[in-house]
Amino acid sequence: MGYGPLPILLRRLALVPILVFVVAAATYALTHVAPGDPVKIIGGARQVDPEKAELIREEFGLHGGYFERFGRYLWGLVSRGDLGPSYYYRSPQRSVQELLGERIWVSAQINLMALALIYGLGIPIGVYVAVNRGTWKDPAVIGFLKIFDSIPSPIMVVLIVYLMVEVLGGVFRLLGFNVPVVWTPGDPASYIVPLVALTIGVFGGMGRFVRVSMIATMDDDYVRTARAKGLTERVVLYRHVLRNGLLPLSTNIGLAFVGVIVGSIVIETRYAVPGVGAFIFQSINQRDWNVILGFTLLVATLIIIANALVDMLYVFIDPRIRFTERVA
Repeated sequence: MGYGPLPILLRRLALVPILVFVVAAATYALTHVAPGDPVKIIGGARQVDPEKAELIREEFGLHGGYFERFGRYLWGLVSRGDLGPSYYYRSPQRSVQELLGERIWVSAQINLMALALIYGLGIPIGVYVAVNRGTWKDPAVIGFLKIFDSIPSPIMVVLIVYLMVEVLGGVFRLLGFNVPVVWTPGDPASYIVPLVALTIGVFGGMGRFVRVSMIATMDDDYVRTARAKGLTERVVLYRHVLRNGLLPLSTNIGLAFVGVIVGSIVIETRYAVPGVGAFIFQSINQRDWNVILGFTLLVATLIIIANALVDMLYVFIDPRIRFTERVA
């Protein structure tokens, strides 16, 4: 029995709470055994008075064993959407969701624009090199893209700042704006460096992935049949080859999303962007485990939902695909 896009989406979304629970339990267990006593972090001292330590445990819900603490955390998450207090800020009123909410909009803007650029540049480049396979353009473009793939993100930020400020600074000033050396609130030009740094190291890999998918599809029988029917090469390329080549590409959305988030942690820290990435890097150094746990749950939920949407996208790209129910 076939299923349309909506039932597929609903079935995948029904798995979200289960998968999030598994991620939460595993991550909470790691933070439970991780080095660094939360009581000492909150107390701000190597040795905390026993009475004060007991008050901290009671106030921050740190008393009891793993299952008791995880049960309280899970109940707060389900009943109130509460990700718990921050250990570093030493106040139960400074919740993790509040701290993440203050920074998430900047990171979301940069990451979404970076993803749009990665796909907007990667797909045309992949199509171009696939069409020109066997010519000098194919290895030249692929080799050029691999250069950017091989540069680590921290070095990439430094190179881009030097290029934008020192080399092309005069050109940008003629256009009416300056690219700042570090993030400047309220300056749209501040988006240029993190966007270029996030995009340039990823869209090359996307272009190579599209190239492989296109070449694998261009030799299929239905493509030769389309050409034999007299269809123009443009119609064959975009209506048949590219559409079917997008199937494996759509599975790469989740990986691209994770890659952008991981890259943004380094780039935001290096460029002083007041986003979630820099905040998470700071939280890791401060061993603020509740912040790390909340961020992990947020990213895991987004990835799970993205994969569910990819399953639905499969049906739109190729209507022949149906998920069948196993009959006992």
